[in-house]
Amino acid sequence: MKKLFYQTKATLNFFKPEYRDCLSSAKHGLERESVRIQKDGKMSLTPHPKFLGSSLKHPLIKTDFAESQIEYATNIHKSIPDALSELTDLHQFTMLGLGDELLWPFSMPPVLPADSKIPVGLYGTSKEGRKKEIYRKGLGNRYGRKMQTISGVHYNISFDTCLLSKVAELRYKKPLTIETKSEIYFDTIRNFYRLSPALIYLFGASSLVDQSFSEPKGKLKTLFKNTLGNQYATTLRLSTIGYTSKVQKKYPISVNSLMEYVTDMCHVVSKRYPPYSAFDVKKESQLNDFILQLENEYYSLVRPKQVPLGEERVVDALARRGVEYLEIRLLDLDPFSPIGVEENRLYFLHLILLYCMMSESPKSTSLEMKDWQKNQEIVTWEGRKKDAKIKFNGKEIPIPDFIYQVLVETQTLVDLLDSNNGDGPYSRAWENQWEKWNDSSSLGSRSQILDLELNGFGFRELGLQLAKSHKKDLLQKKLNPKKIQMYEEMALNSLTEQMQVEDLEGSAIKKNRKPIVLKPLDLCGGAVS
Repeated sequence: MKKLFYQTKATLNFFKPEYRDCLSSAKHGLERESVRIQKDGKMSLTPHPKFLGSSLKHPLIKTDFAESQIEYATNIHKSIPDALSELTDLHQFTMLGLGDELLWPFSMPPVLPADSKIPVGLYGTSKEGRKKEIYRKGLGNRYGRKMQTISGVHYNISFDTCLLSKVAELRYKKPLTIETKSEIYFDTIRNFYRLSPALIYLFGASSLVDQSFSEPKGKLKTLFKNTLGNQYATTLRLSTIGYTSKVQKKYPISVNSLMEYVTDMCHVVSKRYPPYSAFDVKKESQLNDFILQLENEYYSLVRPKQVPLGEERVVDALARRGVEYLEIRLLDLDPFSPIGVEENRLYFLHLILLYCMMSESPKSTSLEMKDWQKNQEIVTWEGRKKDAKIKFNGKEIPIPDFIYQVLVETQTLVDLLDSNNGDGPYSRAWENQWEKWNDSSSLGSRSQILDLELNGFGFRELGLQLAKSHKKDLLQKKLNPKKIQMYEEMALNSLTEQMQVEDLEGSAIKKNRKPIVLKPLDLCGGAVS
């Protein structure tokens, strides 16, 4: 089989020992979502715990879509272990005050009530808080509240200036500017999409779902007690019943350049989609009736990101200051980890992203982008089927052959990053993926099914068992008293800050509520919602 990717002479310079430190240096951040559950395994319907602070103003602990869906967001760290350590601390602090409640370990949700009974996140009466709540109501109306309770892990990575400068100089023959930096990131994004079938297969861990999520239909079958699934699926979270959208597929967002991405994003956040007009904006059923209410409604495996300033819109921030980091969004929760993710996955993702950056990345055509979407559908539903194939460069390739080639082609980079130490973190992560390739029973998507077959119970029983075990493990590791005090103060400060904002705005008086109007899109023709 021919090589999947090629490197230029300039890029091959980086496969030398003198560039090792430059290659491995990066900034890492983690986000983890998880649904709070009662001790019987059902979704909790209680408000966001006060001891965790304000979900509006807390810098590290928020809520995602639902009021009972906790979202952790770590600070930025110079190493993967440091990011994981902070994520662990946040989980330990949570467990200290969670009482009888637990955190559901799977990406696919626990036992759910009727769709309308799932409470969306509540953020108070300030303008910012109301916007967040209305946005979530819009998501629920457009896609269903049950789908929005699906959880995952996001891995944020920013390449070191040392690396970006050298790549700009040697490969692009340019100085490192906003434009060059963004070009490097978008070249990396396209190659990441090209290799994504391997990552979806290796990291997929959501082949099952509780029957309260859906009726058995289409590709979903009853496999165990109260449990639906598909025997060949890898990740239902990224499948057609998860975080995908038929509407969004009609309006693909180009990743060929920053300009094309911004232009396409401006279109979808400013163009009305008539079917969405059924949800009354005046009754706060959604923020607007555009294809996307906000830029963050866009479902993708990876997002180019820039930190907005104040009320600046996401797309304006990108257009002004270019790409600052990548948000990798394809990771299912690892149900066997107390914090939902383990380091092998992150080191392997870092490795793959470096390889994507180091390789030639031709512009993508509309046909190739359709292949990416089709590949995702095939791997999510049929990834473990022996004869399943995906398309790469317009040609069909059996999934095992494709993964084999990805692993072979990244070996040189692994050896460089670990200085040929087979016990180094990149080597361990790489070997772990070889084990999955060699034995599909070690895949997260397959091991869950094996557990149910061996134990004779259903998805909800396994989830409850794991949730209890994770809580016990986290509580046994004593959190430093100084960190407990720090998190307590952080929670209190966030609650105070929310109260101050609400008092300042005078928005607690409901009769004075005015319609939410988003900041105009300065660089998108001045469109407003």
